[in-house]
Amino acid sequence: MRHRNPDYISIIVIASGISMKSGRNRLLEPIGERTMIEYVASECLTSKAKQVVVVIGNDADKVRLALKDYPCEIVFDEDFAKGASYSIKKGLSAVKEDADGVMVVPGDIGLVDRSTINAMIREYSTCYAPIVTTGRHGRSLRPILFDRNLLGELKSMNDEIGGLNNLVSKYRAKSHLVQSSEASLLRLGKQAGRIRAKLGLSKRS
Repeated sequence: MRHRNPDYISIIVIASGISMKSGRNRLLEPIGERTMIEYVASECLTSKAKQVVVVIGNDADKVRLALKDYPCEIVFDEDFAKGASYSIKKGLSAVKEDADGVMVVPGDIGLVDRSTINAMIREYSTCYAPIVTTGRHGRSLRPILFDRNLLGELKSMNDEIGGLNNLVSKYRAKSHLVQSSEASLLRLGKQAGRIRAKLGLSKRS
């Protein structure tokens, strides 16, 4: 039996897609003094995760430049236009062998903080559920932490047959949900408001 190593969790930040609003790339939008992708990378790097891999694709040179001062591993997905599944698989190719679980974090949402990431890692280390998600009142949200035993399925998934959502649905009954704290929700709510204001979006966008 493989030795469990719950202290080694790798994060894959998906920063490769064509995430546009009003002709602008969300990843590169300034949120306060940093771009959105810098905010997400910083929260991941200051969490308890041991490795942070950022997958780039669209506007690769600009995203790479934005992350030049952040000690994350950057990999380029030449198939980024085909869907998120390809970028996740590209990120998995850089995940360390010691990793016991892999957390997938969208780079273009910004609604993630280190306390949420750490809570998910703590939950995983006590239950070893195939999937750990975060959310509120029973509704699961991203990021998503996958047990190492699911990495084979992650590598074989594709967007044509449901991709990530299909895999999450398959293991929903065995998944664990970490309730987002009120403090975390308040912080993320403020962050969401700043993001929407910057992008000129309505609350329902």
